[in-house]
Amino acid sequence: PEVVRLSNNLLKIKNLRFGSIDKESNYLINTISSQKGEILLMQNNDKVKAELNQKTQNSTRYAVIVADNNLKEEARKYFKTPLVFSVQEAKGLEYENVILLNFISANPDEFKEIVRGVNAADLQEDTLQYARPADKTDKDAEIYKFYINSFYVAITRSIKNIYLFETQLNHAVLELLSLKEMTKPLQVAEQKSGKEEWLEEAKRLEE
Repeated sequence: PEVVRLSNNLLKIKNLRFGSIDKESNYLINTISSQKGEILLMQNNDKVKAELNQKTQNSTRYAVIVADNNLKEEARKYFKTPLVFSVQEAKGLEYENVILLNFISANPDEFKEIVRGVNAADLQEDTLQYARPADKTDKDAEIYKFYINSFYVAITRSIKNIYLFETQLNHAVLELLSLKEMTKPLQVAEQKSGKEEWLEEAKRLEE
C-alpha cells in the first residue's frame, strides 16, 4: 500500500503537469497486499549505506536501482550485491526491497520544474482527468517526463519496502510527496540467501 500510494501520487503529478498520453494508461493503481511496507527517506550518508549494505548484500530480496548506467559504478562503491541496475535494466523486474540512490538530488532543477504549480491538495483527488497537453510541440515537457517516468519505474520495482537515499532532503518533490527523513536508527535484520536462491535469481535474470 505505501509503494502504491507513492506511485499514484507521482502519476497525479505527471497528469497535472503534462496531461495524459492516452485514455488506456490514464488510471491509478491499486493493491491487494496486506503487507503495508515502508518508504524510508535517508540522508545520503556513507555510514548508513555501509550498514544497509552489510545487512543486505547477500540477499536476493534487495536490489539497488540508479537513474542510468553511468551511476552504477558509484553505487557499487557502497553496495556489494550483484543486483545493481539502471532504471532501463530494472523494467519488468520486481524485488521485495528496493534501494534508490539520489534520484531527485542528481537532477534537482528538473524535478523542481516538474512539481511547479502542484500542491498537496492536488494529490488528494483519487481520480485522474484525461487531458492531452495543449502544446504537442513542447519538447521541454518530454524531457521532464523522462525524469518522472524513471522515478516512477524505479519505485514500482518494489513489492514492499523502498530505501531512498537523497542528498537534498528538503527538495520540493520530497516535501510534496510527504516524505520526511527517517530520524530513528536503521532497523534491518541481516538477510542471507542460499546458493539455490541465487541460482534461481540468476536464471530469472537470464530469462
